[in-house]
Amino acid sequence: TIQRECMKLTKYCANGNDFLIYNAIASGDLEYYDKLAVKLCARHSGIGADGLVIVQTTKGQESTTPKPAYQWLFFNQDGSRASMCGNASRCVGHFAYTQDIAPLHHTFLSDKGIIEITIDTQNNDIVESSLGKCEFLNEVKEESIWGNDWYLLDSGVPHLICFSNDNALPTSKDNAFLAHLRQKYNANVNVAFANDKENVSYITFERGVEDITGACGTGACAVGALGVKLGILNPHIKATPPSKEMLQVRIDSKYHTFLQGRVSVIALCEAL
Repeated sequence: TIQRECMKLTKYCANGNDFLIYNAIASGDLEYYDKLAVKLCARHSGIGADGLVIVQTTKGQESTTPKPAYQWLFFNQDGSRASMCGNASRCVGHFAYTQDIAPLHHTFLSDKGIIEITIDTQNNDIVESSLGKCEFLNEVKEESIWGNDWYLLDSGVPHLICFSNDNALPTSKDNAFLAHLRQKYNANVNVAFANDKENVSYITFERGVEDITGACGTGACAVGALGVKLGILNPHIKATPPSKEMLQVRIDSKYHTFLQGRVSVIALCEAL
């Protein structure tokens, strides 16, 4: 059963995404993380967050150089497990540094593999995550008011993306259609508009939240990678999500993605 003694968590926000982080290295392992995520992330009956991050010691990575400083388990708001979350990776990197778990530059182990973290030495609220190579999976046709050409990519988690011809991005009134695509392709759904070659606005209808979220880091990276491949965007872009808190995305020649932005500690929480 879930432990009933007081559980200490740190609440972070990164560009409109909020997360609860629990240090299982210091406090010992808990069971039933999925149920715990549902309970703690609930907006009204819990603390409220887009996801729950459990920080653990690494296991079975002795041969990896450099050895990851820790590993994480990431759970969405609905208790489902996710292999990666770009904005959460930046939050957990900052958390690990401030908790003396890891230095300014370090790696950690996710379900998707090794994630590299770099914290700005002049301003440690600025964190960059190297999320690995973005994979282009498929091109599909789906009739929509934004366009009929959609692309399926994997930037740590799968994303279905359409570049719109105008800047009228989806809102909550479009949730039924976005939810249909989300379920059909088992992917986050993104619609983006390139303001110019260096600036893009985008929305993400996110798995596990089942709504348009304030921001999505892997979504920003997937949009950036696709924009570069289609010749719509440059390799260095500014991506603006619904929160209006801009993310910087960098794509290298092999479509490795780098996500940078500010993170902030919102609260220290105690849950029963």
